[in-house]
Amino acid sequence: MVFRHPLVMTRRVRFAVAGLGLSVGVASAAVGAAAPEGMALIPAGSFEMGDHHGFVDPRHGSDETPVHRVRLDAFYIGVHPVTNAEFAAFLDAAVKAAQLEVRGGGVYRVGGRELLFETVAVSPYSRIGWNGERFHVLERRERHPVVCVRWAGAAAYCNWRSAREGRPECYDLATGDCDFNRSGYRLPTEAEWEYAARGGAQSPYRNFPWGDEADATRANWPESRNPFRAGPLPWTTPVGFFDGSLHRRTDFNWPGDAETWMAGDGRNGYGLYDMAGNVWQWLNDWYGRDYYAYSPAENPPGPARGSPMPDGQPYRGMRGGNWYNGEHGHSRVSNRNPSYFRGPQDPDHPYYHIGFRLVLTVDAENRARIVPTPVQEVRRGEGRPPPKGKRQ
Repeated sequence: MVFRHPLVMTRRVRFAVAGLGLSVGVASAAVGAAAPEGMALIPAGSFEMGDHHGFVDPRHGSDETPVHRVRLDAFYIGVHPVTNAEFAAFLDAAVKAAQLEVRGGGVYRVGGRELLFETVAVSPYSRIGWNGERFHVLERRERHPVVCVRWAGAAAYCNWRSAREGRPECYDLATGDCDFNRSGYRLPTEAEWEYAARGGAQSPYRNFPWGDEADATRANWPESRNPFRAGPLPWTTPVGFFDGSLHRRTDFNWPGDAETWMAGDGRNGYGLYDMAGNVWQWLNDWYGRDYYAYSPAENPPGPARGSPMPDGQPYRGMRGGNWYNGEHGHSRVSNRNPSYFRGPQDPDHPYYHIGFRLVLTVDAENRARIVPTPVQEVRRGEGRPPPKGKRQ
């Protein structure tokens, strides 16, 4: 199900296309218009962000409190994470356009030092290879979510898709800065991700996208016995696999022995897949442990810088859980995770369980200017009080 809103808002904007200095007029995203391909409309509204179930994470406890009310403008979000096929198409186009280059099996901006993506020549867990001329998807994994992608690689994909569709690019790839007032593709903020993941369910607030039941037939997490949990890693599943239907091995070429497998329905109220399990999803936000104590109530964009991790460095956040580790794959909708914590070999564990999905703001140019929140020093127990009657 894709939510449709009756109100239509359009405007004309002007911007430079693909860095060519061409100024053209386009219609910004319209509420009520047909959703962009692969996107679902999330209506404007508010919710109480944070943990409503009293969970305490032993690695970074109390970062899901205080529960606080947040209001968000309407936005589109990807129905599923970006796939290997979609990402390989981006890599081919960007290398052909001399925007990216392959060095030693790694993908970089031309002349750049920051690794954007690992092909199979760098990581055996990647399912995209490079033959010197083109990128290709391995083992018929076209519909699986892309993994082995760094945050900067996800941002570069966002800019590429924006340019391909004649939209303004949101990211300065040299700095990583995001312009929230451009109607191009970007990564979701932490607030947008959680609001979308809850699927409109607020009375009561649930632990998972579909409810409070930890149902391993609805998501690809460690407790799942789906037929893709065999063979070489990563044990990802095709996007949209958990749709409540009977699947056949002949249609998917899975490595397991089962000839058929009955999937539970893992979609939430907005029709979004894989908001629990399969792969972690990059956020736009830096991970700020105490950000909930001083986050703005309106369209919070994340802190201006991240909390230092044990290695002293800041990291971007990620949401949604994964196929690999943790109870229920860390897939509670309120769970916060800095990308420093990728597995038992932190911080050098493979990126074989991190992917991303896209967001597109509705009428971005017309809203108030949004900039990252200056970091505030917070003592635990201080900051915004929780909504009345909510458990901490």
